[in-house]
Amino acid sequence: MKLVYYYPMSKGAPSNVARNVFEALIAKKDKLPFDEIILYTNNKNKVILGKKYSDIKIFTGKDILKIKNSIVHIPTTPLVFPNSKFLLHVFAKIKKNKLILNYHGDICKELVLRYKYDHKLELSKIPTCILLPILLFSSNKNIVNSYSLANIFKHRYGLGNIEVVPNAIDNCWFLKRHEFIKKSDNSIKIFYHGRLSPEKGVDLLIKGLKLFLSTKSGSTKIYLYIAGDGPQMQYLKALSIQLDIVDNVIFLGNLNQKMIIKYLQKVDAAIYPSILDTFALAILEAFACAECPVYFSKKAGIYDFIIDDGYVLGAFEPNVENISNIVSSIFEKSNKNDNIIEHQKKFAEKYNWTSVIDYYISIYREMYHAN
Repeated sequence: MKLVYYYPMSKGAPSNVARNVFEALIAKKDKLPFDEIILYTNNKNKVILGKKYSDIKIFTGKDILKIKNSIVHIPTTPLVFPNSKFLLHVFAKIKKNKLILNYHGDICKELVLRYKYDHKLELSKIPTCILLPILLFSSNKNIVNSYSLANIFKHRYGLGNIEVVPNAIDNCWFLKRHEFIKKSDNSIKIFYHGRLSPEKGVDLLIKGLKLFLSTKSGSTKIYLYIAGDGPQMQYLKALSIQLDIVDNVIFLGNLNQKMIIKYLQKVDAAIYPSILDTFALAILEAFACAECPVYFSKKAGIYDFIIDDGYVLGAFEPNVENISNIVSSIFEKSNKNDNIIEHQKKFAEKYNWTSVIDYYISIYREMYHAN
């Protein structure tokens, strides 16, 4: 039996996770039960992947009928759309191969949120939302990265073939960067990094800062640094102007990993106020390298694993008042906890790809041996 792995080349966290999963699989390929591993991509990317993985066979759409007696793994959320990924999905079922699908979020809820907050309807995702039950039941195994998303699929669709596998991060997030040692400064600095979209709740973060500032008279040296980009960028900039805190909110745009680590090791706190988030890699990244307390929403799926692992970290219900109170504690320096940074790092250490990939290997082996 072969493994046919869909390899995405697009930007974004889900595609990056899919690529990291494959790299981790190759590092432990001696534990895999397959006779052969095949990468599946579109024609445009075949040459690029062929150079990167010279010893691995690369399939495209023209090779689709050759996929037999295989486990087909599509590690990014399936879409009903005329592209190479959906073609692989359809032919995997036609040829009666075993199919594994990954879901990185509740696509239907995200579609509703985008329309509610941005007044934009992503028409390309509507067919997927309509046909989602068929997609879910078409696969032999559906992998999700949080218990909260698993519960949504179980209760909404009665789905049973679900495996919960946490996300993970690269080991480079754990490296010490001594050149970024925090320096003393009279101002208070708060940091956020991630996608700027409705489900991330960054508007609550800006409004929470405004509520806190409204309780202070005179000039207050407190700054919110927002790293990232997304559909809400212009709205969030306009919101900071509307609330008259434009001098307190600094938009950094997309930053590379080194710069994100630099900020996380220099600021006084990091806050991630998601209103809907199945895992939130940004929170895990912050846990791994921040030299400050990290506050995060209980609506983020990573909270499930924190509770399971017995940690008490900076979780909160995402609303404006709670964020204002957090900012107040940072400003008053009443959030100091000598153990919190150590606990954040210890939790994060469990969620590296070297460890998490064993979940995928276990799923592969189970499906390989199943009748």
